Amino acid sequence: MTNGDSDHSSTGADAAPAPLHVTTVLVASIRAMSNALDALGFPEEDDRVVDQDGRLGFVTCSHESDCDDLFALIAELSSSGETWEIQFQTDLTPDRIVSLTLNRHRAVVAHEQAVEPDHADDAKGPQLPVYDLDDGVGQVQFQRAVRGAKPSEIFAEIGAGPDGRARARIVQRAPRRILAEAAAADEPALRAALREAIPKLMFTVGRRGPA
Repeated sequence: MTNGDSDHSSTGADAAPAPLHVTTVLVASIRAMSNALDALGFPEEDDRVVDQDGRLGFVTCSHESDCDDLFALIAELSSSGETWEIQFQTDLTPDRIVSLTLNRHRAVVAHEQAVEPDHADDAKGPQLPVYDLDDGVGQVQFQRAVRGAKPSEIFAEIGAGPDGRARARIVQRAPRRILAEAAAADEPALRAALREAIPKLMFTVGRRGPA
């Protein structure tokens, strides 16, 4: 590149690409993850602990400040001889993802696929509003929508919304139905706002890739 071209080095094709949003969940048995969390002194109500298909997970994502706690848990699980896996989900576009699973005793597996609309919980009635938990009015409306819901009978399914913001569905376990939907700027803010509205609410990370 000549000196005359140097003024353009930070624009166009040479500009750094925008980072992709990635959600990462470290998954282990309830016993193994609980022991690791206790051994490292994690608080009992840490909102990064999620329920993943009958196991416990510890979630981090691109919006978290670092991954130190995730690595500490991996080291603790490994030193105790426990089995664990890491589930990655990378949002390429609003309708396309890459899901990757890293398992201690298996080969790495990755899939790129389109995100299909979830019709399993569609209702015949009007679509539920999405409450904005970054806004005071939205917070009040959300609290009214879930008033009376017992944390033991519901859970929050966390994922990325089509607009790039974090999205949650409050799901009643039995019979299964969606009680409310909410959104916030990112996952940490969303989890904090949900726990403020519903103390002891359990989270799960929506898996859009192959199980």
